Amino acid sequence: MKARFSFLPTPRILLILTFTIFYACKENNTPPPFAFEADPEGNWIFGDLHVHATGASNDTGGDSFPEDIKSIALERGISFIVLTDHSNSTGSDPSTTKEDPALFNMGPEFPYWDLAANLSDDQFLMICGNELSPVADESLGEPRGHIGCLPRVLEGFDTETAFIDRPKGAVTGGEALQQATDRGCYTIVNHPYGILPWIRYDWTSLEYNAIEVWNGTIGFDGADRAAYDIWICDLLAGRNVSAIGASDCHRTFTEAPGSGVDPALGFPMTGVFAEGFNWPSIIQALDNGQTMIVEGESRLQIDGYDIEGARNETNAMHYIRVRGKADATLENAVLQIRLYQNCADPRPSSEFPELTFVTLHEENIDAGMEFDMHIIPEIESGVYVSTLIGEDVHFAALSRA
Repeated sequence: MKARFSFLPTPRILLILTFTIFYACKENNTPPPFAFEADPEGNWIFGDLHVHATGASNDTGGDSFPEDIKSIALERGISFIVLTDHSNSTGSDPSTTKEDPALFNMGPEFPYWDLAANLSDDQFLMICGNELSPVADESLGEPRGHIGCLPRVLEGFDTETAFIDRPKGAVTGGEALQQATDRGCYTIVNHPYGILPWIRYDWTSLEYNAIEVWNGTIGFDGADRAAYDIWICDLLAGRNVSAIGASDCHRTFTEAPGSGVDPALGFPMTGVFAEGFNWPSIIQALDNGQTMIVEGESRLQIDGYDIEGARNETNAMHYIRVRGKADATLENAVLQIRLYQNCADPRPSSEFPELTFVTLHEENIDAGMEFDMHIIPEIESGVYVSTLIGEDVHFAALSRA
C-alpha cells in the first residue's frame, strides 16, 4: 500500500510521509459471518454551516438574500443552512466595505433572525448565526481568527447585544470565542490556517466545540489539510472537538463547485447523523461528533464493532467498517483508513502540525462506486479516520473520527 498525497501542495506537509509505516491487518470487502449491528435511530442530513447573506455582509455581490440562498440550497439537496455574517458592525451599513468607527460594536449581529425562522419548514431549516471577526492592526498581518456562532437554543437566544470585536487589535481570537460561548453558541474555529494572515486563528484559546477542517474556496487544499491535522491533534490530546466543513459562500448563484476564492453554496457541506430533523437534534449530533464532510454525491462513514458485530469503539473494537460512495466526477479516488497516534503540536504558533500515523488500508475507488468494506486491525489507542480523495481538490469526502 502506498500513501497518496496529490492534494498536499506544500513541502512542509509532505514531511508527514516520513512517519508512515505499514501495519498488519486483515482486509475484507465481503460481509463477516454475521450482520453488523443496525445503525441507531436517525438519518444523515446535510447542511452548510458557514454562509453569508446580502443585506448583512457587505461583500456578497448583492444577489445573495436569504430567499435566494434557500432556493439554491433546495436545488442542491441542502437541508439546513446557517447564516454567519460578520460581526464587525458591517450589518449596520452593509453597503460599504469601509469600516466606520462610529458603528463599531453596535451590531445588529443577527439581522435575519426572524426571516430565517420564517423561511424554515418541515423540509428545510435556516438558522441565523454569526461569524465573530476581530482583526489585528491596520497591517492585517497577524492572526486573530473568525469564530462561527451557531445558537444552541433558539428560544430566548440573545440577538440584541452586540459582539465586541473593535477597535482593531483590541480583541484576540480567544476573547471572541469566549464571547460566543457566553452567548450560548456552538463555537467553530473557521479556516484556522486561511490563506490570508488576518483570518487565521491565533490559538489564544482551545475551548471551541469544532474546527472547520474544510473551508470552501479552491477545494480541499493545504490550509484545509493543516486544519484537519490540528483537529486530529485536539482529539489525541483528549479534547472533544468535532470536524465540520462549510462553503463560506458569499455569492449564492456561483455555479458548483465554485472556483478560486468564490465557493459555491454547499461545497463542501457537513452531514450530521441526527435523531430527527430539527435544530436540537442537529446540535446534539455536532456535539457528539457524528459528522462527515462531503462535496457533491461523495459520502463516507466509519464505524467500529466488537468481535460479535455489536457497535463498539473502545479497546474491545475488532472491526472497522467503512461505507460510502464516490461522486461520479471523482476521478482516480483513493480510499484510506488511518490510525493517528502522535502529534507535534506547534500552537500557539501558526506553523503546521506534524503527525505520526499508520495507513491501515488503501484502495482505489471508481467514480460513482458505492462501497461497504471492513478491516480487522490490531487495535491500538489513537484516532481512526477515513478519507476519500481524488486527483481534483473537489468532490472528496472525510469521515468523523
